[in-house]
Amino acid sequence: MVTNLYAVWIKIDETLPWIELQGEYQTRIDAKKAARNILDKAKIKTAKMQRKAKQVKVLTTINR
Repeated sequence: MVTNLYAVWIKIDETLPWIELQGEYQTRIDAKKAARNILDKAKIKTAKMQRKAKQVKVLTTINR
């Protein structure tokens, strides 16, 4: 008898790859509940960034 196990994969952003969360689950419903539980406990950190200054192009030069 073959039993299916389910894993949970998440994708945060299109620029990041899929991430497999730890654990194997007997049913899809159990996997969804576990994923929701894990994501509810996720810690999110934001950081302040310096805004990049635009470089100014030189329009004229003075020769002496």
